[in-house]
Amino acid sequence: MNSVDEFVTVEGHNCVPVAGQGFIHFSAVLPNGRLNITLHEVLYIPYFGVNLISLGTLHYQGVSVKSSDNGLVLSKEGEELFRASLTGSTGTLYHVQCALLKSGIAYLANSPLSICFWHHRLGHLSPQTINTMLCQQMVKGLNIMAPQDFDHLCSV
Repeated sequence: MNSVDEFVTVEGHNCVPVAGQGFIHFSAVLPNGRLNITLHEVLYIPYFGVNLISLGTLHYQGVSVKSSDNGLVLSKEGEELFRASLTGSTGTLYHVQCALLKSGIAYLANSPLSICFWHHRLGHLSPQTINTMLCQQMVKGLNIMAPQDFDHLCSV
């Protein structure tokens, strides 16, 4: 993973720092099997705590997007790459059904991560418990960029 000095702007989160850039491998679940995919020039933004795919970036790389009854179908040069279906409590976010492949995935160690990220990684512990663990230094390597930023109810 390459280190970058870059920021992204997403609605409600201005100037979110990019911690690095690299690639990720995943296996997309398709109606007739699986397809292993590698996305290059992936930005690692630990603040979000979730994986996002930019349709605009894929568009510039020659990927076409078609709407279907079940969501989106993404393809390149006539070959289906993956599908995304509407999900979540609002029904406005698309979810790509896939499995991460272990090889080639880069993680950034000892960088501050969002409380939302730690909430998911620590088995959906309450933010108060995670903040207690942080304040009392109960967990080595627990580094949170903004302990107070957790303003939503977890869907789990």
